[in-house]
Amino acid sequence: MTTITEKTKRLTPKADTLREVFLKSGNLCAFPGCGALMMDAEGTFIGQVCHIEAAEEDGERFNANMTNEGRRQAENLILMCYPHHQKTNDVAVYTVEKLRKMKEDHEKRFSHPDRAILEKLTDWTEAEEPSHATNLIRLDSALGWGNSLVELVDAAVELEVYVERLRNVPVDLRRFAGAVVKRAIKMENTGAVRTDVDGVRILISDLKGAFRLGERVIGDRANQLDAYGIADVDTIDTDFGPKAAVRIRNLKSGLPLWMDLVRFCEIESEPLEAFTEDLDFGRLDG
Repeated sequence: MTTITEKTKRLTPKADTLREVFLKSGNLCAFPGCGALMMDAEGTFIGQVCHIEAAEEDGERFNANMTNEGRRQAENLILMCYPHHQKTNDVAVYTVEKLRKMKEDHEKRFSHPDRAILEKLTDWTEAEEPSHATNLIRLDSALGWGNSLVELVDAAVELEVYVERLRNVPVDLRRFAGAVVKRAIKMENTGAVRTDVDGVRILISDLKGAFRLGERVIGDRANQLDAYGIADVDTIDTDFGPKAAVRIRNLKSGLPLWMDLVRFCEIESEPLEAFTEDLDFGRLDG
């Protein structure tokens, strides 16, 4: 490896580089699950240009073998909101490898060629190539299950069958299912949510306010997911009688897959889109 002998100097990223990074960001913070805008409605840049490997010697993840010019290239820059910029200063958790993967996952959302524009009517689900899990060791560790390897392999086999069915579900419906479960976990200690062996249910009235969607739209999406065995419209008993709810179903074994995926993403700082859009279930392996 060649050792860099130049004096370390922080260089301002070039305008073309910043433009590239911003366009690939989709105007959103790159931290998984964050919806913070990088530019507000008035056109003011309110995000932060962050270095994966620091621009100065006392910075996080500084690499002495990187040139000053290399440090200001697009590959080393990632856009984040202030809170998540501060959070990722924990170098023990947010390593160079983890931040590069975070950047790659985020930018993939806005540069995927088969989703950027539809030139003709195409069944894009045929282009999906899922990454299957084989041992679920990482999922087991993150959620603290403590299952044996035999149990995890058996669960992975069941999951593979489920994912093969999931790949036929249009991506917007998969995204909707993930958003419903994410909302359900947020509201799970309220009367709006019920969990049982069949799955998790959340009131359509709650989703209507949270997603700013009409009840009919929410019901239609749930009914579409019913055709794939993913979700359906059910009810929750309330003080005012039964109320309509969306139910996201567990696997046949009772495994609350969707709930586990959302919790896994929160614990491991993984993007939920890696599962709902890219079907990258290999991330659950150790």
